[in-house]
Amino acid sequence: MKRLSYAMCFLTIVLVQTTAFSQSTCDEVKKENEYLRKALKITTPVKTATSLNIDFNLIKAEGNKKEQTVTLTLTIVNHEANQRVNFNNAKAIDTEGNEYETYEISIGSSSSSNTVYTDTPVKTTIRFKKVLPSTLIFKLIPINYYHENKSGVVTFEYKDIPIDWK
Repeated sequence: MKRLSYAMCFLTIVLVQTTAFSQSTCDEVKKENEYLRKALKITTPVKTATSLNIDFNLIKAEGNKKEQTVTLTLTIVNHEANQRVNFNNAKAIDTEGNEYETYEISIGSSSSSNTVYTDTPVKTTIRFKKVLPSTLIFKLIPINYYHENKSGVVTFEYKDIPIDWK
């Protein structure tokens, strides 16, 4: 009887520890899933423009009411051999015909020029200034860049981009 009692105690301890371990593993998996959901949401493009085997994935257009700026966040994915991409300029035109020029561009950790590696996304931001919070949509955003293999300036564009004001 005493042995049965020890066996039951031992079995109870093992079950409690297994349950606690399973619960902590389950919590870790839930946290990891939440992180991956957020990562997918952050990198899901609103629109994609493709030019000469380079995808320019627009992630968001976010306005800052206080600064009166709009920042485009995009990723550049090059599907050819490593190459340098250099943004010359970008403009944005709203639905009323007002035109805005960039005052800040960054490709990865550099300013407006950087190497884009094969099939590796590089985060890029393009910022427009003097945009009033009443501007809700950019009707057209033409962006010029220098493509080293093309040896010239190439343009791609986005149309009808809503601005998320913060």
